[in-house]
Amino acid sequence: MKAKVILMKCPEGKKIYGVRVEEYQGDWYRTWAFPLDSKRASREGYDKEKCSGNLYPADEYPGCPYCRSTQFLKCTSCGKLSCWNGQEKVECPWCGTKGKIITMEKEIEFGGGDM
Repeated sequence: MKAKVILMKCPEGKKIYGVRVEEYQGDWYRTWAFPLDSKRASREGYDKEKCSGNLYPADEYPGCPYCRSTQFLKCTSCGKLSCWNGQEKVECPWCGTKGKIITMEKEIEFGGGDM
């Protein structure tokens, strides 16, 4: 089994957090999330991790440590991941791009965050 930690950012307070992802039969599953600061994320190399494939929440996934969302978006501008709570219009907490949700990709390229 392959496991990595990727970064996501919560729109509420714009705080980053680490997400442990595990590969199982070609798909990736989010299994754990924990608060994290940018210095530690960079020191641990979490901002450089890259993955590709479907990204699902595991049954035990607790969601964002700040807002508890188990859903996410990938920004069409910067390509980074953030929490999504079902709203139709969003603002990326990484780059500030504003937009309307059109569709969610099933298979995606995702990764660290490149702070």
